[in-house]
Amino acid sequence: MPLDYKMIGKNIKRRRKELHITQQQLADDLYISLSLVSKLERGVKAVSMDTFHSIAEYLKTSIATLMANPNDPVVQHNELIREIDVMLEDLDNRHLRILNQLMKTYTKQVQEIYQFPDGAVNPDADNRGKPPY
Repeated sequence: MPLDYKMIGKNIKRRRKELHITQQQLADDLYISLSLVSKLERGVKAVSMDTFHSIAEYLKTSIATLMANPNDPVVQHNELIREIDVMLEDLDNRHLRILNQLMKTYTKQVQEIYQFPDGAVNPDADNRGKPPY
């Protein structure tokens, strides 16, 4: 399957903006031209694997993430997990225990309400027990 440079460019741009980094900052810090950054984000230019790796590292992500289709449910799931992980990093043990108990209670209630097969709590797994939202 050929690489989708437009999608890669959109992912680079999205991640750069999430980190509040300008194209100029990215170019300066990685010693590449502003023109190259612009072309990458528009998906009209490919780069070497070394440069691609440097961009991913600079943006605190992986090459796989930059190549992934953001509309893929697996990618969305992994992104949600990453966001949750970031939120949890600064919590102390007391707050983590409280949150852990809340999550256990919530999970149990969701299972009871929607009666998912095999105790699953993923309403997207199939149409059975799918909540009306």
